[in-house]
Amino acid sequence: MNNSEDKKTNDIDNLSQGVSPIRTADFMREKIKQRPINKKKLLRRTLITVTMAVVFGAVACLTFVFLSPLINNKLYPEEKPTPVALTAEETVTDEMQPEDMYADDSAIAAEAASAAIDMASNELNRMQKEMTTHSVDVSDFKSMYTSLRDVANDSAKSIVKVTALSSDTNWINNPYESEGSVSGIIVAENGQEYLILVKSAALNDAQEILVSFVDDSSNYAHLKMSDTNSGFSIIAVQEKDVSDETKNRIKVANLGTSNSGTVTGNPVIAIGSPTGIQGSINYGFVTAGNAALDLPDTSYKLLYTDIYAGSNASGAIVDLTGAVIGVIDMSHNDSNLPNVLCAVGISEMRSLIEDLSNGTGRSYLGLHGQDVPEEIRKTQEIPEGAYITRTEMDSPSMLAGIQSGDIITRINGETVMSYGRLVLELIKLHPGADIKLTAMRQATDGYVELDMEMTIADSAVGKDK
Repeated sequence: MNNSEDKKTNDIDNLSQGVSPIRTADFMREKIKQRPINKKKLLRRTLITVTMAVVFGAVACLTFVFLSPLINNKLYPEEKPTPVALTAEETVTDEMQPEDMYADDSAIAAEAASAAIDMASNELNRMQKEMTTHSVDVSDFKSMYTSLRDVANDSAKSIVKVTALSSDTNWINNPYESEGSVSGIIVAENGQEYLILVKSAALNDAQEILVSFVDDSSNYAHLKMSDTNSGFSIIAVQEKDVSDETKNRIKVANLGTSNSGTVTGNPVIAIGSPTGIQGSINYGFVTAGNAALDLPDTSYKLLYTDIYAGSNASGAIVDLTGAVIGVIDMSHNDSNLPNVLCAVGISEMRSLIEDLSNGTGRSYLGLHGQDVPEEIRKTQEIPEGAYITRTEMDSPSMLAGIQSGDIITRINGETVMSYGRLVLELIKLHPGADIKLTAMRQATDGYVELDMEMTIADSAVGKDK
């Protein structure tokens, strides 16, 4: 038996006796070593994790920003403001009686003359009786002016003070707040906002607009829309920001009529800032109500009064019922009467107020025109229509080829009999619309007809456009 076999025999004997066959010297110890950390790989994974977190957060934020308004509008739809529609002016019409249908002209004339004589006689007798039985004293004048003041105070509930705030820098470079104030008129309310008419010049460079009501409470307003043609703007105050107490003390102005046949010679009250001082009041009469303003695409009328006013006057003139008949605007005053208060008639401004309040813009072609008196038109064989005196530089009408002396007879096929009619038809249209004007132009052998196409521009600018 060799040595290897002896070793195996000894190992078997040791196992049977409970002795390990592995000797102490032959025991081998195993030590597990930890794998070293790969710092570059760990840093790379950390950067990737942070980047993905940032990207996920950005996507989540953008999704929330853009989808949140849409979801809110679906779940909680916001009420739209009610479109402003001013009530039409009241007109007086004579109702025909059945007997008038059968009477001849002479009978009608005789009856009218007899009725007029009887009415005049009765009125003269009444006046003579009043004069002989009543003497006027100081108390009568006091009572009369108290009544006028009551009308003015009630109408002033629709007058606001509009202050344009802007940051500026003084001569030592210290910032300060500069401000300028004018009177505005609450002309409408759409269920969400109080809409205020004010001169655009008062808002130049304004960073904030502050509106003060008749009870001296104030709220910030924002610009709805401005008309560069007329120089008027509509600003808005959110109703939710106005206290209930103030709402009970203010009111929307009652808009009357400025028809020259009804206002010339009538007494009026100037409210707002007729002297340039907020809250001042003046009394007087309308001396003229048919002076046309030379503004493109409009038929505005200027009302003159005998009231002495400041050059920076603003506000409104109202009749004895408190209805607004004109918006004070001294920028169009005659140079011969620099301090005579004048106002733009409210009748022709109704469509402007509606367009600016509803944010629909204002149609602009750049046409200046007038009506040709019938006698001159017939004697000189001038066609009937809107006589164009001039066009604004670079306006749609000038670019389309309309010239001074042209007579517009149709707009989109609708007959135009006067310049006033042309303005009314233009008001019905909206900026951006394509139209066709038919004009008569004088040539060597008479008038020739021309068709010109153009796109209506917009003279209104502002936040809500």
